[in-house]
Amino acid sequence: MKINCKLMAVLLFALAVSICAGSFFEASMTGQGKDELEKLLGNLLQSDNGTGENTGLALSFGRCFISLFVKNLLVLTMACIAPAVFVTLPVLPVFILLRGMAFGFSAAMTLEVAGLKGIFYIVTGLLPHNLIQLPVYCFLAALSINTGIQRIRQVSGHKRNALRMDARRYFLIFSAGFGIITLTCLLEAFLTASI
Repeated sequence: MKINCKLMAVLLFALAVSICAGSFFEASMTGQGKDELEKLLGNLLQSDNGTGENTGLALSFGRCFISLFVKNLLVLTMACIAPAVFVTLPVLPVFILLRGMAFGFSAAMTLEVAGLKGIFYIVTGLLPHNLIQLPVYCFLAALSINTGIQRIRQVSGHKRNALRMDARRYFLIFSAGFGIITLTCLLEAFLTASI
């Protein structure tokens, strides 16, 4: 089993395009909806209003982690079974595109609301976990798609032993990827609860 480098490059390129699309979408927004979003984000970023007390918008670490963990568990489970259940094959690539758009939108909105201080919020609050998660998602999506294609070829032939050996490696790699994503969920929950 090997990773298709061209497929990985396409997924990374699509991720970069979706990040740009999210930031361009934020820049082109106008009207009352954008004003309300800016006001809400401004309140979140200024949870300590100078009096030393929190405005109550912070989430608890445990609740935040469980929410992130369950979402990632669901997406990665659907991606893991994709070579067997072909209906779930596009789940992880679509999730990557949506995460990229959300990241681009959030970064652009943070810069617009907080100005230069927004760079600090992006580097400390958005970038650390996304810098790890997004490439891991791309790697696992490439693995899932490539394994699905190989499975179709192997089932049509008579190479069932090779399919069993590849299944062991596939689940091992997916387990390692899930472990990395779980650690980044811990990091994201910590950053979300502390900012």
